[in-house]
Amino acid sequence: DENKTFSVVFRTPPENSNGIAHVLEHSVLCGSRKYPVKEPFVELMKSSLQTFLNAMTFPDRTCYPVASCNLKDFYNLIDVYLDAVFFPRAVNDPLVLAQEGWHYEIEKKDDPLTFKGVVFNEMKGLYSNPDMLHGRTANQSMFPDNEYGVDSGGDPKEIPSLTFDYFKDFHSKYYHPSNAKFWFYGDDPADALELVDKYLSEFDPIEVNSKITVQPKLKEPRRIVEDFAVGEDEDISKKIMMSINWVISEGKEDLQTSLALQFLNYLMMGTPASPLYKALVDSGFGSRVIGGGLDDGMLQATFSVGLKDLKEEDVPKVEELIMKTLEELAEKGFESDDIKAAVNTIEFQNRELNTGSFPKGLALLFAANSNWNYDKDPFEALKFEAPLEELKERLKKGEPVFQDLIKSKILENSHKVILESRPNKQLGKKLDEEEKATLQKHRETLTEKEIEELINETVKLKEIQEKPDTPEAMNTVPGLELSDIPKETPKIPSELVTGSDPTVLRHALPTSGVIYTDVAFDLSRVPQELLPLVPLFTRALKQLGTAKGDFVSLTRRVGMSTGGIAASTICMNKKGDPEPVAICMNKKGDPEPVAYLFMRGKAMAPQMSELADLMEEIALTTDFDNKDRIVQLASQARSGAQSALVSSGHMVASAGLGAQTTKAGWLSGQFSGVEQYKFLSDLLKRIEDGGWEGVLQELKTLQACIFNKASCTILNITADDENLDGAQASLERLASNLPADEQSGPVLLDPTLGRRADGIVVPTQVNYVGKGGNLYQSGYEYHGSALVVSKLLGATYLWDKVRVVGGAYGGFCRFDPRSGDFKYLSYRDPNLTQTLETYDGAPGFLKDLQLGEEELVKAVIGCMGDVDAYLLPDAKGYQAMLRHLLGEDDEYRQKVRDQILGTKVEDFRTFGEALEPVIEKGGICVVGSAEACDKAKEKYDLSLTSPFAEE
Repeated sequence: DENKTFSVVFRTPPENSNGIAHVLEHSVLCGSRKYPVKEPFVELMKSSLQTFLNAMTFPDRTCYPVASCNLKDFYNLIDVYLDAVFFPRAVNDPLVLAQEGWHYEIEKKDDPLTFKGVVFNEMKGLYSNPDMLHGRTANQSMFPDNEYGVDSGGDPKEIPSLTFDYFKDFHSKYYHPSNAKFWFYGDDPADALELVDKYLSEFDPIEVNSKITVQPKLKEPRRIVEDFAVGEDEDISKKIMMSINWVISEGKEDLQTSLALQFLNYLMMGTPASPLYKALVDSGFGSRVIGGGLDDGMLQATFSVGLKDLKEEDVPKVEELIMKTLEELAEKGFESDDIKAAVNTIEFQNRELNTGSFPKGLALLFAANSNWNYDKDPFEALKFEAPLEELKERLKKGEPVFQDLIKSKILENSHKVILESRPNKQLGKKLDEEEKATLQKHRETLTEKEIEELINETVKLKEIQEKPDTPEAMNTVPGLELSDIPKETPKIPSELVTGSDPTVLRHALPTSGVIYTDVAFDLSRVPQELLPLVPLFTRALKQLGTAKGDFVSLTRRVGMSTGGIAASTICMNKKGDPEPVAICMNKKGDPEPVAYLFMRGKAMAPQMSELADLMEEIALTTDFDNKDRIVQLASQARSGAQSALVSSGHMVASAGLGAQTTKAGWLSGQFSGVEQYKFLSDLLKRIEDGGWEGVLQELKTLQACIFNKASCTILNITADDENLDGAQASLERLASNLPADEQSGPVLLDPTLGRRADGIVVPTQVNYVGKGGNLYQSGYEYHGSALVVSKLLGATYLWDKVRVVGGAYGGFCRFDPRSGDFKYLSYRDPNLTQTLETYDGAPGFLKDLQLGEEELVKAVIGCMGDVDAYLLPDAKGYQAMLRHLLGEDDEYRQKVRDQILGTKVEDFRTFGEALEPVIEKGGICVVGSAEACDKAKEKYDLSLTSPFAEE
């Protein structure tokens, strides 16, 4: 595999919830002995061809993975990371802990004290999400006596107890080669071992006690009730979350048991038709299944399942339903065809190992680590053929493998925690008041001199954060030369079959016998008023019955014969998992959006005909006349949209900004964010008020105006060369069986566009701040250098001002060459007004930027890493199809590539000038707390909406 992967992993068991492991993970990447710049991590983000560059904290380990297809770049990344973890600046400089972890901030003598820090605000954002909070509480409640009973990420209430001495001691104790595990993967000639040896030779072996202790089994079940914050104007009559959680092992299981548990989990919870999942959804008690089922990534495996959005009187009924369903499964077992479907699906996934844009080497690392971290063979976890054959043999003999596991691991297991999370309208305010009281109490202990010292420390930290690294320090960071970048744009093998209708695109690529298919249906015939229904329509496609049977039997047949067909709605702007997706894009220079629904599927070559038959069956014979099921699906979608409004506010803000500028942006906004949440809420109320027949007719109308010959425009096939003809014949048969179009023709959209300033109020302790505009509408003409400039702007000015100084978890920008939209966005941001003011300083930063030749080259190389992103074969075929739809041929892409490689310093100033109209004319969309939005309302003339407010 050319996508080479390296990682160093340390076992880092936390003693409390002060977030030490998480803060240290951030901090070691802020400069080191060999690389004395403030943030070599950011320098690599700007100037590397990396395909993955990050660090992550688990409950009991900390992982530092990198990946690159370029060997020189790969070794550079390894060297920077090794120096960072073993010799970080952070252990000698308390200001790193202050920046990344927490610090008191005060700028004037009469100002109140505040807490600031990147991890502090990251965790405040996470603790604002009820779903994540419930999961964390469940995990800690199951492990009251070992390392999993605390939060390795950090509880915002406890993070301010983390001291510099504790911070240094934790690093010296655990960040030692004697506690490290090194991982290499890919076509690396093993020279990296020499690189690692340079570091290891500086250390002597020591004894490190980092072993994770086994949680003793609870002798009887426990019940826990916790609160979560909701808005004061929300309806809380149906908001309770409830789950049952078991610890199902006393250590790492043997490979056979581990594999059997994975199959059992898939059988019970893996698809919407799985009996435990289906029983909960069919009950109508809640909106969405929670818990996630099996988690076997830690020392002791757990199993969790429950529902969210419950009435108080339904909580005991859900508990009873879960136990009753499990008892029935233990008694009766599973249908033989369900077991066959599970075996086929899991075996297909293991053989294909399709990790999408995520490097395969990292997927294998995480699997290996689930054993390795507990002193077991790392490679055992990657072997599946022998234990799978053994499991098949046991099942063939009639052994009740899964029934026995349900009994022994769940029903007869006293290590059970029943967790109930209840909505509390006062909790958000209470938490804010408690934090302010803590700060005020500390302030009252300070003398005037100590307050003056804190003010000076605040000033000093900001000065250091804003002071650029010296040229000497910058020169230490390794980089590539422009000559390391291919001048010619990479081409994907594509054959356009002449004379075919619909158009056939074929891509001969090595896929190990798997055939990947995409059937594109144009959405231009969908009436404008029905467009918001498209995401629910696509979601429903494989989750309703067809002419051949109910959706349980459909799911079983798909599982037995294919690698998957699924449904979801995705929107993106124009210039892994096989899913029918609705895509909305801008085609450069065309005001009309390009919008498609893709039916996607994959199968081994012998099953290609069955795959095409199933896709045709789903498209043409899905039975939408199932009111209860549509209500279930709409409730699930609404619940997901509600969670996204709190946890992914930056995406919501981005969609809101896009909806102000272009038709494609408006259409994308109908498919997601606030508009989709409102639409689903209204739809559910409409059905409840007796409007089902109208909704049914609209779903049938969508089916008729999407799945027909006129709308079917492309058949896209990615496969080994010898399998292309057979796949083409199967898909052409599908297309020929589509009905003729009975609609009048394409519908011209007429949405209301224009600048707005929107404030979306949600129950959260952090904000997501967006501002943007359309540069083409202000006269800017696209040049490839815009991609270089916008990436550098995000990795320098916005990173420094919004994240490093402002304390947000993220600050970045996005430029879309297809639409011309430019957006500033922040993530888990303690500020709102300050961040908007920062955005307005970006044009001046670019116009005044003094960029040396070396820094310019680094910026260009970093941009090329994005342009030449690593793609697996199926993604290459899909990307080639999108480029065909958008008219982006190799000649156009070569022109853009030449412009990127030829970027000059003047291009930064030109782009800075192009951004100036956004200052006065740019739209605003923020997702944040009521307090933050209220404070900014007058200054920015924000139009506030509270989507969760009780009507």
